[in-house]
Amino acid sequence: MPRGQDARKEPAERGAARIAAAQETLAAEVAALRSGEDWQRYLDFQAKLHAYSPNNVMLVARQHARAFADGLVPSAEPTYVGGFNTWRALGRAVNKGQHGYAILAPCRYDRRVAVDPGGHTRTLAKTETPAENENVEARKVLAGFRVEYVFDVSQTTGVELAEPPRPVLLQGEAPPGLGATVLALIEDRGFQVDTVPGAGAIGGANGQTNWVSRTVVVRADMDDAAMVKTLVHEAAHVLLHDGPPGQYLPRATKEVEAESVAYVVAATHGMSSDGYSFPYVAAWAGEDGAKAVVATQGRVAKAARQIIDASPAPHVSGGKAPGADAAVAAARSARVGLEGRLSPTTTEPATAEPAGVGL
Repeated sequence: MPRGQDARKEPAERGAARIAAAQETLAAEVAALRSGEDWQRYLDFQAKLHAYSPNNVMLVARQHARAFADGLVPSAEPTYVGGFNTWRALGRAVNKGQHGYAILAPCRYDRRVAVDPGGHTRTLAKTETPAENENVEARKVLAGFRVEYVFDVSQTTGVELAEPPRPVLLQGEAPPGLGATVLALIEDRGFQVDTVPGAGAIGGANGQTNWVSRTVVVRADMDDAAMVKTLVHEAAHVLLHDGPPGQYLPRATKEVEAESVAYVVAATHGMSSDGYSFPYVAAWAGEDGAKAVVATQGRVAKAARQIIDASPAPHVSGGKAPGADAAVAAARSARVGLEGRLSPTTTEPATAEPAGVGL
């Protein structure tokens, strides 16, 4: 039977192994999701729709707003826009009575271009010959614009559009005490935690961390499990991104890290967040999702361990961690618990600022 330090090492080693196992599962599932049929269909769909210049975006928006005012489209803002033949290729037809939106399409032609040793170029006439020190290249040259017409998806009917797998909120109750402990971790670092009535108050997100105002807000219209998991995600932002080097990371990396922490903490507490975390991380991780997850594992493991060690709730790393009772007592005596502060009765929306991120 192990004694002394060896006995104390075992729970920590088991906990580290379980965190690593959860991270491996996340990386594998994100990789599988991004290589699956749903994602491929979505990427194919995106590839068939054009990216438009800022001027054309403005033209489309104005014409779409006019169509909305005339009762021709159901929404004031355009969504997916494509030409007549693009929609036809996607299995959709333009509805009778709909009018296309005029945009300016560039006209580019092949031209012979003379390039000198300094990299300077000039277009050659059909019969013109280059100078001795010039090379001739064939390049596409802008020779003006022509008017083309595009249609919003709401002006078409047909085959349902491909969509990427979307995150699904957790349902039910969170492990007792986990939410109050995470709340304490956030507030101990000088952040104020509150709720907003719904996602509309924070730009469609489930939660938001703002480092300038030092606030964390979560939606109040979610089940307890979803609120607590969102709070863990925001706690990860507080722990990992409140100062250097984390504050300088790209937004996508911050989101991969925060949701990875939320997944690991949820997994060790028996909360299955697969349906939310896998699509969420995949959407932010980019083309090689597995590598993005692996690249953040060290920081994720450290933040997840900090939350797990403070949790009084039963979790697979071995019961109640040292210091948990003190953390819970502090949360209950010095703060209003999760059940009070994070309740659907809070109705005052928090002000969203650009220095924050949302889940």
